Amino acid sequence: LVSCISSLHVNALMAATLTSCPPHTFFGASPVGDSGTAQRRATRTRGAAPTRASSPAALSLFQQPVGFGKGSSRGGVGGGRVGGVSDAARRLTLASASSASAAAAAEAAAGPVVAPAHLRTNVTPVPPEAMAEGGMDLRAQPGMADGFGALTSHDFLRINTATPGLRVLNIDPPVVTVDDFLTTEECDALVAAAEVSGEMKVSSVGGAENVDNIRTSRTVTLNIPCLKDHPSKKAILRAAELLLPELAGLAASKGAFTSPTSASPFSFELPQVAHYSGGEYFRTHEDAFPHPVAAAKGYQRRATVLVYLNDVAQGGATRFDKLGLEIRPKKGQCLLFFPGTKASMPDARTLHTACEAAPGHDKWISQLWQGAVQSTANVLINRLLGNHALVRAV
Repeated sequence: LVSCISSLHVNALMAATLTSCPPHTFFGASPVGDSGTAQRRATRTRGAAPTRASSPAALSLFQQPVGFGKGSSRGGVGGGRVGGVSDAARRLTLASASSASAAAAAEAAAGPVVAPAHLRTNVTPVPPEAMAEGGMDLRAQPGMADGFGALTSHDFLRINTATPGLRVLNIDPPVVTVDDFLTTEECDALVAAAEVSGEMKVSSVGGAENVDNIRTSRTVTLNIPCLKDHPSKKAILRAAELLLPELAGLAASKGAFTSPTSASPFSFELPQVAHYSGGEYFRTHEDAFPHPVAAAKGYQRRATVLVYLNDVAQGGATRFDKLGLEIRPKKGQCLLFFPGTKASMPDARTLHTACEAAPGHDKWISQLWQGAVQSTANVLINRLLGNHALVRAV
């Protein structure tokens, strides 16, 4: 992993995200980790860059030299049977080799086969020494910044890796923080406005009633009169668009806070402010909608932009249960991750928990979810293939 990261190579970074898939082949692509067809294995001995693990036995088979007997030359084919091989057989061998080379060139141009993010079960962390410094700083690593940007663009939404204060806490699935996303004054003003609004209510879950009592916080949506045009709300939307360039200009559009459509594929859910008193929590959950819910809504949550509005001295961490990560609230800091993928499917690796703040300690956050319209093609493919399709990296 460390050698992959230090190579600063986009393809190496993408390769680090691969994991084994079910033993099926779709659209002519071999499952990740398979050595591929005979033709593809053959071409690897002729200089084509491999995109999957190669089989030594398969390579040795195609490394055998073609035998040429007396009266023949390497530059042409002699008459009759040479070296025990007929002219017809020899021509067939050469034609097959030419076809294999063409197939290899086409495959190389198409790019490596990569498992979609929602099928990957592996996790690619940052090096421990980077985590000891609060995460990976990409400012001095342009190659790594390009590779990480390519990864986020391929499966999620491209992150602007030049964002000041950005630190990478996990490579795949991507988890980043951004310091000073809001100023101290913007945080304090938003907390004060939410407190005096009189509209803080027991939080719902995914737009539904909190019937399982998995969340005990209180929430207010920033569309009530005293919060609708709050400067801190505008600051959050502005900073989110800078962090995720594909969303540039979204907040000012007419459909910014309505369900996305094919004509306007991105939207924001209404920003919220949530308050956790000491001992309150949001138990382990995913932000993405289950596939049937996303299908009914017509969109999937793709990005979570969570902003910590105060420091919490004890407890209150955001814990990613499958990543071994805990982020302690830091005033003005943004936490960004991608609960859903471009395939409109949940990424179960982003399962997380809002841990309890210790008694006597409050936690205030603002949360903004970005949604994207469900791709009809992706929905159909996922249904037909039982969510085991492979895609090519581009």
